[in-house]
Amino acid sequence: MKKILLIVMCSIISILTHSQKKTSTFRDTIDNAIDLSKFLTEKKGVLPIPTIITEPAVGLGAGLAIGYFHGSILETGNIPDITVAFGGFTDNGTWFGGMAHKGYWKQDRIRYTGLLAKSYINIDYYGPNNVLDDPIEMNLDTWIFLQQIKFRFKQSDFFVGARYFLYDGINTLELPIDLPEYTGSEFSSTLSEVSLMVDYDTRDNVFSPSKGFYAHVAGTYSDEWLGGPDLYGRLKGVLLGFGELSEKATVGVRIETLYASENTPFWAIPSITMRGVPAAKFQGNNVNVLEAQLNYKLNYRWEMVGFTGIGTTAPVGDGWLETSQSVRTVGAGVRYMMARVFGLNAGMDLAWSADDFGFYFVVGHAWAR
Repeated sequence: MKKILLIVMCSIISILTHSQKKTSTFRDTIDNAIDLSKFLTEKKGVLPIPTIITEPAVGLGAGLAIGYFHGSILETGNIPDITVAFGGFTDNGTWFGGMAHKGYWKQDRIRYTGLLAKSYINIDYYGPNNVLDDPIEMNLDTWIFLQQIKFRFKQSDFFVGARYFLYDGINTLELPIDLPEYTGSEFSSTLSEVSLMVDYDTRDNVFSPSKGFYAHVAGTYSDEWLGGPDLYGRLKGVLLGFGELSEKATVGVRIETLYASENTPFWAIPSITMRGVPAAKFQGNNVNVLEAQLNYKLNYRWEMVGFTGIGTTAPVGDGWLETSQSVRTVGAGVRYMMARVFGLNAGMDLAWSADDFGFYFVVGHAWAR
């Protein structure tokens, strides 16, 4: 949801460079460089947000979101409530659309997220723990409904909250069966889950941090009485740490671990999520990720970025999930300070793993939460 708001910075930059009448709105008074600080603090009303999709798992594509800002930052004193209608498609036939709302209530003491979306996703499925040498084509035709709310604990940096997630639809596996009348194996893919979570956040900047920590712990539960396919649970832990090595260099470290019980449906088993790794390619009941990133300032506006990481999967129980997998990534990128007041950077990354390559448009930090 944060990236729906932040992608504005990249998507309108080409328009701004050709705007003469509004130059003062999109220029920084310090260095006269293109900067969106004033625009973001004063903006309210409707704003179109074009995007580019570069996820290797679904191919290249484009999208458009229409955001409605309920007031401006100057009026509300913090990030305003935002309602977004969005849609997009990619070159492999994937498409999606929906509406979302992000609310910051009671002077940011309560944070709300709501989402209703329809998706039609075509993706290569490699099986849990990447057990299949040759992937199977899988289609996910689903409705998605989400309700999430978090409460700040007194005046601290802790938030506690809950989430309900409904994923209702049909999955189709294109198994290699050579029969004219065969159109794939279909089955229900409904998920109905409740989660409890605790967040801790001391980052100096939620967009492009250089100091501080972010920690997130969440437990997810589902059962047949909730409308799910079985009794199962998942646990998730995230720790992000940022520090300054010098006046020009900052480093970030990401540690993430995910656990899913044996009865978790295969389409809900966690997967390794890193730049350079296609989504859902490496799944496992236990997934661990370690990633590091170095940012080096070239001047006041521009930075170079280098990053590397390792992800592992491990099985739970016996059977066809008994294999383990690991994948390493390396990559580099560039950043431009798009909004000095917010410390917000945007740019592009190139990333490689053993068998895959991807490029990504990044607004804020790649680990934005």
